[in-house]
Amino acid sequence: MFAALGRSVFRHRWLVLVVWSALFLLGIAAIPFLGDTLKGGGFDNPSSPSQRAATLIKERLGTGFTMVEVVFTSPNLQATDKRFQAAQEKAMGKLHPGSLPGLVEIHTYATTGQTAFISRDGRTSVAVLVFAADEQRVQRLTERIRQSLRPTALTAYVTGSPAVNADIVRLSLRDLRVAESYAIPIALLALLLVFGTVAAAMLPVVAGGMAVTVTLGILFVLGQVADVSIFAMNVASLLGLAVGIDYALFMVARFREELAAGASVAEAVEITVGHAGRSVFFSGLAVAIGILGLVFFPFSALRSIGIAGALVVAVSVLAAITVLPALLAALGGRVNSWRILRVPTGTSRFWGWWSRWVLRWPVAALAISLLVIGAFAAPVLRMTTQMPTAAVLPSEAESRQGYEVLTREFDMGELTPINVALSWDGDPDPLAASRLPALANFGRLLASQQDVRSVTSVANLPHVDSPLALVFFWQAVKPALETGEAVRIGSREISAEQIAGLQQLAKATTAPGIVVYRVAPKADPSSATASDLVERLRRLTPPDGMTLSIAGESAARLDFYDGLTGRFPWVAASIIIATFVILVLLTHSLVVPLKAIVVNTFTILMAWGTIVYIFQDGHFERVLRFTSSGAVDAIMPIIIFCTLYGVSMDYEVFLLARMHECWRRTHNSHQSVAAGLTCSGRVIVSAAALVVVVAGSFAFTSISMTKTLGIGIAFAIALDALFVRMMLVPAIMRLAGRWSWWLPGRLNHRLPDLGEE
Repeated sequence: MFAALGRSVFRHRWLVLVVWSALFLLGIAAIPFLGDTLKGGGFDNPSSPSQRAATLIKERLGTGFTMVEVVFTSPNLQATDKRFQAAQEKAMGKLHPGSLPGLVEIHTYATTGQTAFISRDGRTSVAVLVFAADEQRVQRLTERIRQSLRPTALTAYVTGSPAVNADIVRLSLRDLRVAESYAIPIALLALLLVFGTVAAAMLPVVAGGMAVTVTLGILFVLGQVADVSIFAMNVASLLGLAVGIDYALFMVARFREELAAGASVAEAVEITVGHAGRSVFFSGLAVAIGILGLVFFPFSALRSIGIAGALVVAVSVLAAITVLPALLAALGGRVNSWRILRVPTGTSRFWGWWSRWVLRWPVAALAISLLVIGAFAAPVLRMTTQMPTAAVLPSEAESRQGYEVLTREFDMGELTPINVALSWDGDPDPLAASRLPALANFGRLLASQQDVRSVTSVANLPHVDSPLALVFFWQAVKPALETGEAVRIGSREISAEQIAGLQQLAKATTAPGIVVYRVAPKADPSSATASDLVERLRRLTPPDGMTLSIAGESAARLDFYDGLTGRFPWVAASIIIATFVILVLLTHSLVVPLKAIVVNTFTILMAWGTIVYIFQDGHFERVLRFTSSGAVDAIMPIIIFCTLYGVSMDYEVFLLARMHECWRRTHNSHQSVAAGLTCSGRVIVSAAALVVVVAGSFAFTSISMTKTLGIGIAFAIALDALFVRMMLVPAIMRLAGRWSWWLPGRLNHRLPDLGEE
């Protein structure tokens, strides 16, 4: 099949080049609009309990559900000072409900009188803008919010999830240009060292660049009909350049090898596609299966990364077996034009010596490689993870600066409480005398829970210490809620100002058929302690006839981890099984695929150990320009697993393909291992070096998540190529001997023959 494809591409090479050129130009045209199409965030699960609770509260209360915080600070004024408040009011003069699409409420110290809006040191105040719009729409309004703030003597920061996501989108587009400006020139230089000629070195860069550009164009189209994360663009670019250049490298190397052996251009194209193209197809299939594992997670960001990654791999494979052979057919012998260095096109003396050393001393090679793997994988034992926050942004980003002020100076439990909702059918009045005792008892139960600082609701009022007193209080106050006038209860007078506060409380926490308790945890809402509190609250028994629902940041964090950890074992098992089946079909062996799965696991562990050592432990902070939070973003180990599992399998497939070629001819295990190392060692190490260059270029990006992904993959691939593929794999196969290619006879006859054509 692949040889036939090579013949067809050779005959229709000009048509193939025209079609790909048209797709490339369309992709170029779409790239400038990606910033308005792709989205930040995407780590919420709409079907999770916390999101269902948030939707219920929004629908019943009719209030906004997306918030932006504006932080005001002064070095010398107290936030409660009239001059500070006047400056804040002036700064926000253009911001009021209705001034921006979806803006329905603005909460400040001045409007609420609540000290939760004042920092611990008293010099900072926060204004909370509440939007009745989804986060993506508010994200697009971030710049308008910043422009609406009038000049003020105070320092102002616009932050909150929409502002963070807007900065992520803006910086991701800039980071992509930065990474490419490093990756492409260095990759071109590395290819010159591999091939020695400018023409041959340019081809992998052209093929990889075309694959990435066409994929970004497709992402633009997908973004019109579905939510696509901005991180999908980063991962697609990294993965596309890495595997696209890699695949083209293997193809060009094989084509030059066949030309040097005396084949005609047509024969060289046919053999290249038939042999190297076949290996590219199966290695691409392995990479795509790995990255597609992300689509099984319930988060749109991970799903779009999985789709984009599989898409760019598919386009890279298609480019490698169509447009690249067409270019080779058009160039012919001119692929060796503009020689800079004299580089051998076939095997080299070094790799012949290396294969003899490994095969002579397999135990030593095994021991050395395992020691290196153990050293780099060891930090995994102390890995801790966290939910992605504004800390992924560089320190100069405004939304991160505001986030850091909030988390450092404010009681975040008060600003972002756990929202506990009781809902029911029937009589909708939340202040009905028959319902208030049950609501009061449940409120007292919430307040008695460990790690709860305070509970705010219509059922938790200061100086109202019993359910019966609560009933009398609200029956007396309810008429005044309509008029706003003062009211007397026995000897106690409730002033008009206090009535206004009660009106605000009732509006914010009650609606027909629902009451919301705002539970402020003692711990930070993003902490594990707060998540444990959510778990305990979910186990509480609600009053008869009522349904308990819990929303808020702490609940979302708990559901986020459940969505990751609950599905990861199944996703990992599915990827491993699918890869095992592909390798069995490719090699007609059970031992080789099992060995491949084990050594790939070693590569994953080295990648995880590297990101723990650097990003969790904080090594090389100044060099890499990041600030360690003492943990790894929880999604990074999973993205690295799904990405790296297939990429590292690339080299396994190419190494095994050469070994299998020799095994089919000779059935000599020793000779097969030697041939695989000698023929493919230089190309595999060169290809790995190119992946290291491409992935390592993302170390220069400003967002820590892409920095983590790039550095993790770069280190892992470098170690994988040198110590796993070039030492551990041949040493294991040398020790296993003929058993490496063992397959039960009946199964061998039933499997389809996917051998070389």
